[in-house]
Amino acid sequence: MHQTQTQSQYPNLGNRDQDVDGKFATAHPQHDNGVDNNKINKYNTSRVLTPRHRWKIATWNLRAGFQVGSREIIVRELHRYGISIAALSKLRLTRSGTMHVQVPNSDDYMVLYYFGGEKRMKGVGYAVDRTISQNLIAFQPISSRLAILSLYGTINTHIIAAYAPTEVNSDQSKNEFYIKLRELLDALPRKDLILIAGDLNAQVGSNRQGWEDVHGNYGIGNMNDNGLRLLSFAAANELTIENSLFRHPLKHQLTWRAPNGKDMSVLDYFLVRRRFRTSLMYVRTMRGADCASDHHLVRTIIQIRLKRPCPKSTTSKRRDWSKLADPTVQQCFQMVLTNQFAALKETDDINEATEQFSKAMKECTDTICTTI
Repeated sequence: MHQTQTQSQYPNLGNRDQDVDGKFATAHPQHDNGVDNNKINKYNTSRVLTPRHRWKIATWNLRAGFQVGSREIIVRELHRYGISIAALSKLRLTRSGTMHVQVPNSDDYMVLYYFGGEKRMKGVGYAVDRTISQNLIAFQPISSRLAILSLYGTINTHIIAAYAPTEVNSDQSKNEFYIKLRELLDALPRKDLILIAGDLNAQVGSNRQGWEDVHGNYGIGNMNDNGLRLLSFAAANELTIENSLFRHPLKHQLTWRAPNGKDMSVLDYFLVRRRFRTSLMYVRTMRGADCASDHHLVRTIIQIRLKRPCPKSTTSKRRDWSKLADPTVQQCFQMVLTNQFAALKETDDINEATEQFSKAMKECTDTICTTI
């Protein structure tokens, strides 16, 4: 496990090896379930995310993760869709911790990082593929609605799991959520890739007028109060709502379906800084994933796309040709040019003759017509 980076770069990451108790969950879980540590170590790499690697990252509102067998169903579905990291909301697990969850009918497993309150009400967390779980900087719970997972890479990556208050919740709870989210963003290095993923309980609608910098061409429905809050927050923090950038059939855009089977909407989102907006290759729902939730699994593929350094432009020097309008300068120019041509060697090679002519002209203009 690598040494954690300078602690001041991250929001109160604390000691990665201390026990979790509602304050901090280690990014390097203890393997106390019979898993062979030596087998795990062979997957350890010094860099998780590089421009060569593509990750499948998901977000999923589970409604519950505490029933017997529910966690195994969740990791089975994530494994089936090749998910490397899933930001999970409404886990309804109490307190904070980590656990290994075996994929049914497989030798593979995922590591579950979670945080919740004293009551089984909300809760956020992550399911992380075992090949990545050994290369995390830290898992930091913020509240029962927010957590952050930080990972090594060519550019360090921070995935914020978010579960926003619903439309009917109080304005105070909504304000508190976005204040904490803003503080979290401000505490992270701007040069890093920051991805917000989760159930934001917002409808941003299809009208992007005035929101062109944050809203793409493929929104759905009408904006509600939570949608306005989300758009305003994105605009203030230079974020892009990635769901709206990709064209898909309607069924692959809708992330939530009411129990009555009639009301449907987009409530689950991926947001990223504008400079990294092209790092997400698509966003769509995976309707086949099933864990008895009214939300669909939403998946994206992420690949860091670094800008190549632009070569320094070499601007050609401008010459002051106006001097040739002076008769005295004209006479001097002709004399210098005659002397240059007289000094040329005779040759039958056209390329050599051209090179000599060009060199003579350059030396002549360098002498008479200075650069400006």
